[in-house]
Amino acid sequence: MGGLTLGRMVVAGIVLVLAVACASNDGQDVAQPDGALVPANALIHLVDPLDDPGHYCIDVVGFGSGVLLQEPLQAHTCKPADNRDEQFTYRPSTGQLYMEEYQLCLQPENLAPGSELYLRGCSDSPLQRFELFGDGFIRLPVDGRDQLCVAVAPGEGEIINSIHKRRDLSLAACDATEPSLIQWTFSEAAPAQGSQGIRRPAGRPALRARRRMG
Repeated sequence: MGGLTLGRMVVAGIVLVLAVACASNDGQDVAQPDGALVPANALIHLVDPLDDPGHYCIDVVGFGSGVLLQEPLQAHTCKPADNRDEQFTYRPSTGQLYMEEYQLCLQPENLAPGSELYLRGCSDSPLQRFELFGDGFIRLPVDGRDQLCVAVAPGEGEIINSIHKRRDLSLAACDATEPSLIQWTFSEAAPAQGSQGIRRPAGRPALRARRRMG
């Protein structure tokens, strides 16, 4: 009888632990990195086009011989061709977002909301350990928590010319940012010549506006 009572107490304890764990999660799924493969040399563009039917892609300021590698990256109307300065490869083993064209990696200035993003020499810096999630967020962990996401500026895009717009790009607090500004997708880049554009699946953060040619 004593053994049976002890067994019931153990089972009751396990049930209590499970109940507390479920309650602490408040019914929310814990975000985990997405293991799905993404194309190599892909365009990273917002799922939601916002105010630009061409969508916004993560882009290097300037073009060709006039590219400005020391400037912060921007979100620019996706280029249907000659877009090697918008192509990134995600390296799951390191978390790096690598741009083959310049052999550099995406890196923010620091781990703080509003920090601008640059191309820097690839390293084992925690500033280059991005995590991709099924919700479309590109996160940088902060103290083991997923708090900062790659984001575009809210409001209206800055008009560059009749077909191109741009927005500032930075880190933003994931939970405090409109999803339309931090949901990204990776699309295979179109051929440099004779392009018909990129595949654009259907999908949607706080920075200052500066005029840049892109």
